[in-house]
Amino acid sequence: MAWQCGTAGLGVRTARSTAVPALSSASACNRQARAGTSFSAAGQSACVQTARLAPTGRYEASATASSAATAVTPPPSQCRAGDAGDGGQQWQQEVVDAFAAAEGFVELTIRAKVASAQPWHTVTVRPVAVKGGRQLQVTTLTARQSLSANHPAPAGDTAAVERVLSPLLAQAGIGSVALRAAGGDLAVQVTKRGKGIIHRSAPKDRTPLLRGAPGSAGDPAEGAQQLLAHNRTKATPIPADRPHPFLQKIGFQTADGRVRAAMQDKFTQVNDFLRLLGHSTLVRGLAKQQQQQTQHPDQPGAAAAAGSTATTTTGDAHSTTTATESGGLGSPAGARLHILDCGCGSSHLSFGTYHYLSHVLGVPCAMAGVDVNAGLMAKSNDNAAALGLADTVRFDTAPIGDYTPRVRPDIVLALHACDTATDDALALAVKQSSPLIMAVPCCHAHLHKQLAGRPPSSRPPWQPLLRHGIMRQRQLDLVTDSLRAALLRVAGYSTDVVEFVSTEHTPRNLLIRAELQQQSASQRQQQRQQQQQQGAQPPYRKAQMEAAREYLALRDYWGVLPRLEVLLANELGPVLHAAAQASDSEPAAGQDGGDQLAA
Repeated sequence: MAWQCGTAGLGVRTARSTAVPALSSASACNRQARAGTSFSAAGQSACVQTARLAPTGRYEASATASSAATAVTPPPSQCRAGDAGDGGQQWQQEVVDAFAAAEGFVELTIRAKVASAQPWHTVTVRPVAVKGGRQLQVTTLTARQSLSANHPAPAGDTAAVERVLSPLLAQAGIGSVALRAAGGDLAVQVTKRGKGIIHRSAPKDRTPLLRGAPGSAGDPAEGAQQLLAHNRTKATPIPADRPHPFLQKIGFQTADGRVRAAMQDKFTQVNDFLRLLGHSTLVRGLAKQQQQQTQHPDQPGAAAAAGSTATTTTGDAHSTTTATESGGLGSPAGARLHILDCGCGSSHLSFGTYHYLSHVLGVPCAMAGVDVNAGLMAKSNDNAAALGLADTVRFDTAPIGDYTPRVRPDIVLALHACDTATDDALALAVKQSSPLIMAVPCCHAHLHKQLAGRPPSSRPPWQPLLRHGIMRQRQLDLVTDSLRAALLRVAGYSTDVVEFVSTEHTPRNLLIRAELQQQSASQRQQQRQQQQQQGAQPPYRKAQMEAAREYLALRDYWGVLPRLEVLLANELGPVLHAAAQASDSEPAAGQDGGDQLAA
C-alpha cells in the first residue's frame, strides 16, 4: 500500500484510529495532484483502501482524491524512462507492444535479480506452431527444473500477447528483460525502485537460424515454419534433416534423406569436427570477409580483401603464395583455401569439410586427400567426379610421410590416423608451415612399445597407476598427445587439446588444434640463414625456449623418443639442443651461487 507521493504510510497508520487522517490523506492527494506530482496506480488503490477504512461520510473525499490523481499526466521524460510512477508501467507496455509488432524471429528473456526471492531465475517466451496454430511457449527455469506451457496467441492478436506477457512482466524481483527480434533488439534494465531503463539496438551478430544454398535466399514460407517449430533442430554445420547429394553419395544418407543408423556416430563426429573448424581464427576471418564481399559487391576493396586472404591471414613468409604457386589465387572466384586431409580413408571428413566451407560459409576452397588405400582413393575420386567436383577435390594414394602436396596446404586435417600416421600428418603440416592443424589421434602404440619392458616401479610416483593395464594405456595415450602438443608449441604454433565429441560416439575424442603464430615461419627462416652464414647458434624466442624445456623435461622423465621429434629433427633439433644446453647450465650456475652464499 505504498504511495510514491509519500503519503500512504500516514494514511494507513492513522486510518486505524480515526477518520480525520483519511481526509488529510485525501487532501494531500488533492494538493499533490494540483501541483502536478505523479503517483502510481498502486498509490491510487492505497488511497481508496484507506478511505474504506474510515467511517461513513468520508468516502466522498477519498473518491475525489482518486479522481483528481487520475487526471494527472506524468511528464514525458518519466514515461520514456519507464518509471513505476507513470500510472501504467510504461516499460512493460513497451515490451509487450514490441513483442506483438515483431516479425520473423522473436524471443523474450526475463531474468530475476540475483537476490530475488522468486523461485525462478529465467523465463523465456517464444512463438511456436502447435497443431497448425500459433502459440506462445513460456518456459520457466528454476534451479532444478524447466517448466513449459503453451498459450494460444494467433498472429496479429495483440490482446492475446498482452494476456500472456503482462502477468510475467508484473512480477516482483525482475532484474532485466531482453527482447530479440529480426528487426532489432530491446533491453530493459530494472532498477531497485522498479524503473525500467530501456535500450534499443540493431540486431546483434548471431548465427543465422536458416541456411539456404549459396547465393539463394531460401523459401520464406519454409523459413517461417522452421522459426515457429515446436521442436527446434540442433544447429549443426551439416543439417541431418536436409537431403544432399554428397551425403547420399558418400553413404551418410539414404535415398529419402535419412541419416543411416550405422553412420550416426560418424556423422556426429564430422559435424562436431567442423564446428570447431569454423571457430578457428583462419576460417572465421575468411567467412567474415566473404560475407562482406557478398553484402557489398560494388566496393572496390572487397574483392581485393578476399583475394589476399590466403596471403595475409597467417602473416608469415612461408604462407605467402602467388597466383602461379597456388593455382587458385588468380581464378575468377578469388583466393582458394587449400585443405589437405591426411589418412582420409572413406573421405567422409573430406567431402564434409568441402561442403561446409564452400556451400555453408561460402569460402572458395580446394580439397586434397591422401591415404594408402588405393581402392578407397579411386572410389573417392569417382564420387568427386559424379558430384562435379573433379577440378577442386582430388585424392592421391601414398603414405603420408612420403607425400608431397602440389600446393602448400592452408589447413591440414587428420581424423583417426592410426598410430604414427598422426605424427606423419603433424610433421607434414609443420614442414609446410600450414597456418592451421587439426588432428584427432587414434591408437598410440609407438610409446607403448618403448615402455613395454619396463616394470611399474621404474616410475615410482606412477607405480599404482601403471600397474593396471587399462589405466596404463590411457595414461600413456595422454603422454603421447601431450608430447605432440608440446612439440607443436616448439614449432611456433599456439596449441590446445580439446574434446571435440562425446565419448558415446567415439572413445578417441581428443583433438589437437594448432594455429601458427604470426611471423614464426619467417623468424625460423631468418634463424636458419643466420646459422648457415655465421655457423653460430641463432637466438630463439623466449616462448619457444620455454616450450622446448617443458617438452624435454616430460620426454626425459618418461625416457621415450616420440616419433614426431624424429620426423622434425632438422626443423626442431637446433632449438631442442639449445634448450637442453640452457637447462644444463642453469643448475650449475645456481649451485655455484649457493656455494658462494654458504662460504
